[in-house]
Amino acid sequence: MKFSEKEMKEILSQHIQISDTVNSRLDDTYKMLRSEQRQNGRIPRRRKSSYIAAAIAMAACLAVPGAVYAASNLDFFEAMFGNSTKKSTPVIETEVDTGKTNEDGTPKTSPFTIPSHEFVSVDPKQAQELTGGGCMSEPVEKQLGDHTLCVENMVYDQNGAVAVFTLERPGGVTMLLGNADTNVRKGAYFSEDRNYDFSFGTTSDIFAGCNIYVDTEKSTPDKMYCTAYLLWAEILPEGVFPQLSITKYPGSVKDISIKEDGMTDEEWLQKTDEFYAQAETEEITLTDKPRIPVQTIDQGQNGCITYSPISIGVDMSKGLGLSEEDAYDLINNNMLEIKYKDGTSYIVMDTGNHIENNGYVLGGVSETWTMTAFNRIVDINEIQEIVVNGATFPVE
Repeated sequence: MKFSEKEMKEILSQHIQISDTVNSRLDDTYKMLRSEQRQNGRIPRRRKSSYIAAAIAMAACLAVPGAVYAASNLDFFEAMFGNSTKKSTPVIETEVDTGKTNEDGTPKTSPFTIPSHEFVSVDPKQAQELTGGGCMSEPVEKQLGDHTLCVENMVYDQNGAVAVFTLERPGGVTMLLGNADTNVRKGAYFSEDRNYDFSFGTTSDIFAGCNIYVDTEKSTPDKMYCTAYLLWAEILPEGVFPQLSITKYPGSVKDISIKEDGMTDEEWLQKTDEFYAQAETEEITLTDKPRIPVQTIDQGQNGCITYSPISIGVDMSKGLGLSEEDAYDLINNNMLEIKYKDGTSYIVMDTGNHIENNGYVLGGVSETWTMTAFNRIVDINEIQEIVVNGATFPVE
């Protein structure tokens, strides 16, 4: 799923009249917050090397016997990549509120097309073989106030990762909001009325863009079952591992999300800065196992692609006739197809035909790379060629 900076700003500025001064500060400040970074589909050119919340010591996590956990890993591959509970959806024609009003005072809407999404079955044993058996030795369970978060499993490569987790609260989950509608739009999102955040990142200063799919068939009001499609903001070097970050705020985020009546922009920004400065962040390394290897198609200036069973990265500045500036813009990433040796194909994305069979798309990685998380396991041994925006790249 793609998100522009305009969409990001609209999300961050709900219910607020924004001046130019605040606009500028929002660009710099909110991009630093890991809790919001998952919503942006493109990496800002001006990277930040530090975050508002200070990291504190790594915490102990809940462990189960390794042999028992390893035996249950096959179930996790079905949860990550299968279609037993994830439902395919057709193209949906709908209307969106433009934020403007008609002459009669009614909301002004605009036609909007939601692409189709297809999930396919998975062979858990094949998935285990292709990914090297997963990367977590045991689940990680943490208490976030009255919510319980459990990261059950994750697989990752240099482009991104796929993780499955649950979020539970007696009386109903309130921290994370998601349903069938968010699954086909922008993914699950955090409630304003929360005192905690959690996000996925790495053991270095590389954050992860994220789209969260909620399994509406398995989930109950008290427990959400989720798949997180993750893409790293930079190509992940060796020796850097996925981690979970948990942030505890001094109060509800809702308290600082809306500027109070009579408060100046500067006063509101000061209050916001003070709020986040008091936040405490706990960082937990999820695994130290090696990442899934990627394969490379390197034709120099004629094209460069990296791919694995869970993701693909394309340097949009090579072999596609795009300038570096155009390569940075996701609007120019409009078609991606994997063709197999048996004549079948996996259309990962085709904007012209409103097809979006991916978990997440992140542009601007290392400036011109676009990363895509697959919504299924890809048998890389059976790929014949990869097609990007009509350009064909044979796999040799």
